[in-house]
Amino acid sequence: MPERSGQSVVPTHHTRPGEHPASSDVPAMVYPYSAGIIGGFAGGMAMVVVAIIYGLLSGRGIWYPVNLIAATILRDLQTAPQEVFMQFNLAALVVGLVIHLIISTGLGFLFALVLPTLPGNPWIWAAIVAPLLWITATFLGLPLLNPVMEKYIDWPSFILAQVCYSLVLGGWITRTPKVPARRVG
Repeated sequence: MPERSGQSVVPTHHTRPGEHPASSDVPAMVYPYSAGIIGGFAGGMAMVVVAIIYGLLSGRGIWYPVNLIAATILRDLQTAPQEVFMQFNLAALVVGLVIHLIISTGLGFLFALVLPTLPGNPWIWAAIVAPLLWITATFLGLPLLNPVMEKYIDWPSFILAQVCYSLVLGGWITRTPKVPARRVG
């Protein structure tokens, strides 16, 4: 059986009449998608801790980051002065957390989806791919969906939060037992 990065792989040359054989091999064992979802959720919670610490150290308060996220849906916040983001807002708390956790778990799932195509240790790839997914989502999404967050975001703390997300996501996935890969076709 061929090997790739120390993993055994199963050839995928199942063809039907008129079909061409697959050109790549699939690892015999992969991390389950649930590992990416749970790791993404846990990484998202680690980002919340960073955001709270940032809010306290910056003097803007713990509500500032989540209120900025909530402005994606709560459109009246798009025109609010910066001081409004420093105040507690129950609707913004709920909306901001839901948005953040959907994105965190979604990016964790995407990471788990591409992980079988990446050689080597998932922790290393989490440190590379997860921040790239966050940065891409941020740069593509913020100008269109949340201009006020783009205006007020604190990039150093946001990058630190991404690093924490990546470490937690990678750590969770590497501790999750692999499962047999499913074959399609």
